[in-house]
Parts: sequence; structure tokens; C-alpha cells
Amino acid sequence: MDARRIVRALKTPVTLLILAAMVYFAARWGMDAARAPIPPRPLDPCVVQEVGPVLKPEHVYVMVYNGSKQDGLAKRLGQILSADGFKVYKRTNADRDDYVQSVVKGHSEDSPEVILVRQAFENIGFEADGRADRTVDVIIGAEQPAPHPAPEFGVPLPDGKACLPDLKLTNTDG
Repeated sequence: MDARRIVRALKTPVTLLILAAMVYFAARWGMDAARAPIPPRPLDPCVVQEVGPVLKPEHVYVMVYNGSKQDGLAKRLGQILSADGFKVYKRTNADRDDYVQSVVKGHSEDSPEVILVRQAFENIGFEADGRADRTVDVIIGAEQPAPHPAPEFGVPLPDGKACLPDLKLTNTDG
């Protein structure tokens, strides 16, 4: 057998093996991509709106998360905040159930919406996350937040405008 015959005899099987390997790796990549979790859709950034000289609870969207092992805390605190006038957008469990301290999370500590939510509690921690949508999270830990006995809700706005989320109010109890 000369070299030409050997090349001709091996060309088809080698080509088929290469194509089979390419199909295998493409199928594996496709299955991995199909099984990957879908990332959550980011919330829309805030929209500057005219609200008057004072920001009031009816302009603030709050999401309440239960970060403790005790059941029903998010629903109960969500009802309290709703009664205070806040728009409670979500009431559900947190990403974990071992939070020790309760905490408010929002754009920044001096954001009017964060100040307003913190007025509802006597002593509660804060974490800034720079979120663009201007919603506020309240995560309830093992040490539950103490409600302020006589809160005076209102944050003065120098120009009467606030950056508020562009969300539709839907309560999701969890």
C-alpha cells in the first residue's frame, strides 16, 4: 500500500471522529447552558417625580424579607408598614435564615426613602448597596426591629422632587 491509499482509507473515519467530537461538545455546551439558572431581571432605575415638599410613605416601595427562623415575620411587618402608608412590594423569606440583626438596605444612608423607612424603627442597622431603583429592603433578623412608638413620617425635599421606582404595586406574600 502506498501513502495515497492509506490517506484515502483514513480520511473518512478521521473526519467522522472529528465531526462526532464537535457534535458532542456542542451538545454538552448547549445542555449546560439550558440547565443554568436564569439570572433575575434587574429592576428599572428610578424616575424623578414631583412629590411635593415632603417625601411621605405612600411614595416609598419596601420589600420585607424574613431572615430569621421564625415564620410569618415578613408578612406581619409588611402589614405594619402597609398600615403606616408604605407600598409593600414584596413579603417573603430572605436568601438565608441566620441574620442576627435586622437591617435596612437601600441606595445610601442619606437617601430620602431610606431615611423615611428608618423613621419607622427605633434602632435598626443599615447597609448601602447603591441600587438604582430606589426601593428599600427590610431584612428581619433574630433580633427583631423595634417599631418607633410615635413616628413622624416625612423627609423634606428641597426641590420637591424625588427619584422613585417605576414599579407596579403587587404584594407577594411568602
